Amino acid sequence: MKFKQFLEDVGGVKGGLIRVAVILSIFAVVLIILRWNKKSDFSMKPDIKVSFQGDSQIEVGGPYAGVEFHHSSPMPQRISFFYPVANSLDLSTDYWKRDSTFVMSAGIRAGYGNKEWIGLTPYSYDLTPYGVTFHKSDNQKNVKISYRFCNDKPAMVVAYEITNKSKDAQPFEFYTHLELSLKTSHTYSLKSKAWTEYDSSTKSIYANFDDSETQNAKVFVANAGEQPESYNTVGSLKNYPDNNDWWYKNYSSLPELVSNKNNQRVPAAEFLYKKNLEPEETMTVIQIIGTSKQNEGKGIVSYLEKNYNKEINEYEKSVLDKVNDGKFVTGDTTIDKSYLWAKGILAVNKHYINNNFVPMPCPAEYNFYFTHDVLVTDYAAVNFDLPRVKNDLKYIAAHADKDYIIPHAYYWKDNSYKTEFASSDNWNNFWFIITSGSYLRHSGDIKLMKFLYPYLTKSLNQTLLNKKDDDLMWEAHIDGSDLANSYGQRTFMTSLAVESLKEYVFVSMMLGENQSGLVKYEELAGRMEKALNEKLWNDKQGFLINYYKGGKIDTHYYMGSLLAPHFNLLNRERTDVLVNSALSHLFDPKLGAYNMYPMDLGNLKDFLELKGDEAGKPFYYANGGIWVNANAWFALALIAGDKKDEALNFIKKTMTVDGIINSPNGQPAMYEYRISDYNNPKVYGKIDKPQFLWAAGWYLYSLYHLFGISENPWNISFTPYLITNQKSCEFSLDVFGRASEINITGNGRYIQSVKYDGREIPSAVIPCNTKYKEINIVLGRPSAPYISNSNSLLENSSFEAGRKALHFSLKAFEGHVNTTQVISPLQPKAVYINGEKLNGNMNINNENGVYILDISFVHKSVEEKIRIEY
Repeated sequence: MKFKQFLEDVGGVKGGLIRVAVILSIFAVVLIILRWNKKSDFSMKPDIKVSFQGDSQIEVGGPYAGVEFHHSSPMPQRISFFYPVANSLDLSTDYWKRDSTFVMSAGIRAGYGNKEWIGLTPYSYDLTPYGVTFHKSDNQKNVKISYRFCNDKPAMVVAYEITNKSKDAQPFEFYTHLELSLKTSHTYSLKSKAWTEYDSSTKSIYANFDDSETQNAKVFVANAGEQPESYNTVGSLKNYPDNNDWWYKNYSSLPELVSNKNNQRVPAAEFLYKKNLEPEETMTVIQIIGTSKQNEGKGIVSYLEKNYNKEINEYEKSVLDKVNDGKFVTGDTTIDKSYLWAKGILAVNKHYINNNFVPMPCPAEYNFYFTHDVLVTDYAAVNFDLPRVKNDLKYIAAHADKDYIIPHAYYWKDNSYKTEFASSDNWNNFWFIITSGSYLRHSGDIKLMKFLYPYLTKSLNQTLLNKKDDDLMWEAHIDGSDLANSYGQRTFMTSLAVESLKEYVFVSMMLGENQSGLVKYEELAGRMEKALNEKLWNDKQGFLINYYKGGKIDTHYYMGSLLAPHFNLLNRERTDVLVNSALSHLFDPKLGAYNMYPMDLGNLKDFLELKGDEAGKPFYYANGGIWVNANAWFALALIAGDKKDEALNFIKKTMTVDGIINSPNGQPAMYEYRISDYNNPKVYGKIDKPQFLWAAGWYLYSLYHLFGISENPWNISFTPYLITNQKSCEFSLDVFGRASEINITGNGRYIQSVKYDGREIPSAVIPCNTKYKEINIVLGRPSAPYISNSNSLLENSSFEAGRKALHFSLKAFEGHVNTTQVISPLQPKAVYINGEKLNGNMNINNENGVYILDISFVHKSVEEKIRIEY
């Protein structure tokens, strides 16, 4: 009943104007308006902007800086800088309470009234993945504050626009105070002493840190708009705007203090601006904020004073160019707008680190390179951005050690860059192999794969150290997590291992490497898949389960089990049972899938050796929070069970921007996780990390697999789907190194015809090593037999209408076990392999006059020629 109600509720999540959403928090009802340009002409630049009013967390950023806000305040809780190394402005001392401290304050006085602090209550805002503009009005003034980012220079630009809304001319006073104490990367040491400078020619403040942990950084705040009346360079913000602040209590100029090298003090950038404004006249304050090496700061400021608009425009154009590169158009505005938003996140979430610009999880919160986040995002990007994936795979290899062990994380710490390498139980070993295999199918890039092959081999051999005699993967962490310590059999890791083995076999075969070991690895994958089904499937729970140390059963339901159907590790019956069990135990009707159930890790802290509150309390974080990958894997499990209508509705409600806005405590986001505590309306649905890299990646991956494709370790196939009354679906797909334009029309669950560059080929499996500009698929009753899927390379396919025979060639290696499915309007009579009739190992199902033929055989040679007679 929960899922049925869920799907009924989703009906209203569509259209250009989104309905009013009730925000279940201390803030009131909000009106949400999404504005996007029409996408019928893809030469147009998409205007991806969301207007929102309500309580929310916000993150935006650029290559060199990122900003984090809470409770829709225009005053940030954190500003992250990435050059010359990762440092941040952050006064929080408790991660879970970081919404309670500010690094910036601003105040205003209109006329001769009282002074007031800006941002202590929520502002309305306009949000894009690459910037945010806050705004608020009353009968005296309009305040507009925007945060935008530079393209080639290590800075961001904050613009304050104060407009006189009264009927009379009035004096206006505006004050800003930015905390300049730096917090270091990873160690989080607070560096609160610096020597400061004031440049009267550019009205700029500089704070210089003679500290190697900051790499002797210089923080600068320059003025490019209204010039300040006075300034100050020392004095702590004390976490929060305070009525005891010097500006609030005094009506004179700021004290204009500077600390020298021999008397270093707490650095700050305080400015006071004064201007008489006529009615509707605006005072515009523009502050350029950034970090640099000490000998670079003044040159950067001098350049940006004249060129900050150029920098901003170049950055935003670069993002929109990536959004505009390729397409995915369904005609459903909820789906299509979120496609653009997700592409924007992939373009924005990259930072400078040690002379490179690489993908990062968030615009502001993380200063670390995480291999996992890059790889699972690239698992989607192989469909539309091969250069990105290629660069990422090369970067990972470049940071491996001399034994080819790939990195887990890379970051600045203390006085140097550090690398954490992937241990034998690290997910990255699996995702590296899986994503590399997918990249090879989409790119045909043999040269890169030959270079990566030693790293892939090392990753596989490392992980297999944790395969025991029961042919299952053992791990200490609880399934699908990096927490806890209880060594036992794991579903998630076993599923990843099976898929990795298959991908490794595919890559090896394509490269001509390790040919004598291919059958061995394929047989091992088969044994592990069998062990997963025989030893980790629990009939009573209807779910794939895990074991603690000592053979004790772990009866929790974990999100990691949801990935098995997508990897085709469960039959249809068990897939259906697993999905239904997830609905009963892992499912919140308004938010989606919990990461685990029950949420009782607090009771298992000693047994699982959990540290402090790292897992979170019940319904929070890893203790039953709603994670975006759990929702994606649930959607993919629905797709695997041929429940695409249900998957569509689930994706729209839990993974699209519109759907997330229209949920409890909703906001514009593609997030890492949400609080799932339905007992507390103030926090139910609250989002953390609202612009998360692999949230966008999993959304895009889910779209491709819902509407267009399926992929096994040998082939890319079309499994097209159209919504009821949907006229067409158009998307870009990288195949063998070329971007192909895919167009799906018609209706029904079968393919009537497929044309590759205008030539009809009877196959939903894309023939290998051939580049196509355009592929047109018409849904309907099949007009001729076609290959639906196969786990050997499809070399070619043709249908001989006169003799009613389907011919195709499959390529693999001797001893490879092939399974192929063919769909036909004609009843099969016989199957021949290299001229010999196949006896047994075939099954025919008649579905209302459409025949589904499944065949299986062992390759006796590299290439097998198949003929099916009808």
